[in-house]
Amino acid sequence: MKTLLIIIAIAVLAWIAYGYFSSQAKEPKFTVLEKKTGYEIREYAPYIEARVNVTGSYRDAQNNGFRILAGYIFGGNTSKTSIAMTVPVVEQKSESIAMTVPVVEALTDTGERVVSFVMPQEYTLATLPTPNDKSIEIVEVPAHKSAVLRYTWNTTAKRVEQKKSELLTYIKRDDLVSIGVPRGARYNPPWIPPFMMRNEIVIDIK
Repeated sequence: MKTLLIIIAIAVLAWIAYGYFSSQAKEPKFTVLEKKTGYEIREYAPYIEARVNVTGSYRDAQNNGFRILAGYIFGGNTSKTSIAMTVPVVEQKSESIAMTVPVVEALTDTGERVVSFVMPQEYTLATLPTPNDKSIEIVEVPAHKSAVLRYTWNTTAKRVEQKKSELLTYIKRDDLVSIGVPRGARYNPPWIPPFMMRNEIVIDIK
């Protein structure tokens, strides 16, 4: 019995360690301007997103959007390099793009869901490889301020909507003016310990 408990303890510690080290992906640069009751206000530097519009239930849309965008960053793209010779020579190759966080989801007015990946900071619109999948849109997001509510454990459609309503209530309470719709952001792979998961609701503010 003692041996079994030791094995279980080691397995749990290994799971926690794996969760920690697998959650160290880069994220967009931001500065925390103010900590409010229940949320904080951040100022984000400009960054680039790869976005795709998907339909279906919350979970299906998340999975389909993630699959499409993962295909892009793991080689489903064309990197074009011109080499100055007597005439330009174009070399086409697949390029793997580093995984970043968060994975962002937002519901549009038409009922579609927009799933997006934030691209690594070293890329610009000019240097980012072109997606092979034409449904993927590359968008430059300018510097902006956002109200952000952070929470842990798993995300379900019901829980995400509750957290969005919670953040909107805080914003109204503090007389802030929101821009657009709230977005759900996930920072971790689904197999890490639920209590270590970092999830956020983000909405831009004036």
